Amino acid sequence: MLLRASLGLFALSALYSVALAESCGSPPIAPALASAPEIRQKSPAEAAAAKHDAFVEIKNWQADLKTYRACLTNVSNDARRQVSNLDPNKDADKIAGLQQQGAAATHQYDRTVDMEERVVNEFHAAQAAYCGRSDVDRSSCPK
Repeated sequence: MLLRASLGLFALSALYSVALAESCGSPPIAPALASAPEIRQKSPAEAAAAKHDAFVEIKNWQADLKTYRACLTNVSNDARRQVSNLDPNKDADKIAGLQQQGAAATHQYDRTVDMEERVVNEFHAAQAAYCGRSDVDRSSCPK
């Protein structure tokens, strides 16, 4: 019986993961940035262009992330709203599935936050490499 219930929950979680993917799509793909060593090796003009391009790409990606995260939040909130309207005695399986769906959306949201933090840290490392050079215009560097 426990095995059957576990298989049922697994099947429901797979269905809700698919539903989540269909409703919100795939997470936006993070931009590929020049690394700090690559920034140091480029000519001053190439390094400036790489830093500027990375900044623009990150801002565009963050806008896409905002839209994606709003969808995930809506999925999670909708699941919670549906659970609150169900009878725990009669709809236990449906409640478990909706809770799984909400948890999957929250997990995916958290993954995007971790990815954003990693990308921003990579950008800051590249920016520090750029700003550490003596042959570039440092007017755009943090003070």
